[in-house]
Amino acid sequence: MKAVTIVKYDETSPILELREKEMPEPKDNEVLIKIHASPINPSDLMFIRGLYGIKKKAPVAAGFEASGTVVSVGKEIRFLKPNMLVSCVSGHNDGSWSEYMLTTEENCLPLVEGITLDEACCFFVNPMTAWAMVTKALEEKHPAMIQTAAASALGKMVVRLCAEKQLPLINIVRKKEQEDSLRALGAEYVINSETPQFEKELYKTAKKLNATYAIDAVAGTTAQKVIECIPYGGKLICYGALSEQNIPINAGMILFQNKKIEGYWLTSWIYSIGLEEFQKQAKEAQKYLKTIFQTKINKRYPLEEFQEGLEYYKAHMTEGKVVFAPK
Repeated sequence: MKAVTIVKYDETSPILELREKEMPEPKDNEVLIKIHASPINPSDLMFIRGLYGIKKKAPVAAGFEASGTVVSVGKEIRFLKPNMLVSCVSGHNDGSWSEYMLTTEENCLPLVEGITLDEACCFFVNPMTAWAMVTKALEEKHPAMIQTAAASALGKMVVRLCAEKQLPLINIVRKKEQEDSLRALGAEYVINSETPQFEKELYKTAKKLNATYAIDAVAGTTAQKVIECIPYGGKLICYGALSEQNIPINAGMILFQNKKIEGYWLTSWIYSIGLEEFQKQAKEAQKYLKTIFQTKINKRYPLEEFQEGLEYYKAHMTEGKVVFAPK
């Protein structure tokens, strides 16, 4: 089989090659998936540079997320059967930018009737992250929430999900065209972080709505300004670091205003709620794949053109997903 393989991790110039690999055989606790499509996510770009939270031993196939068809299963597999259609993520082995992938049962979500493999290829990472973080805000009874990177694919899902759940949402963007795109989605509160009045407007709106819950994908000074502007007792959930900067925090925010910063990683969340609960919530979330969690596939590239695909994605990240589709 063919696989886009990380030969060397590097912060600025990672080395990737399309390599031929032996077709893997599943162990007792593994399943073999024939990949239909696998998207490029920001986490993938961090991973191939060696900047992600995990680092597999190179050479190793890249890619976290995909959809595909179950080919074969190990004898310990309980729910999955050959020919089942699934959304899936990679485990400790080679990743999803390949023709086939080994993974474990907890890393697969069987598709409900009516969901296509195209729709499912982007289901695991963005929709389930949006679902988890908005669900947490509702469970903790926060009156309103804030999000940075609001014009991203995940950010737009959060906009639609908060509207469905009637949770007021403040959206932070950094370009005028991003403001327009979110307002076209029906977003009521959109604030541009590049304007001179950003902090004043964010503080005023957060106080008005009592937005005590924020989710952040940027880190750096953007996250700093959000934590400074949220009301007393507010919480910021960091789920990304697009700026690749640390978050500078005044200790007084924590000491005297009872504010908190937490991290979110999909893998940790799944383990915290357990596989059965995750499968239950994922089945519920799949109902929204054609609406709230609808993902636009902007471009498809065969594995042979992975370099062109990566460059295109970097230049058009907010215009829809770029996916690798093996021939």
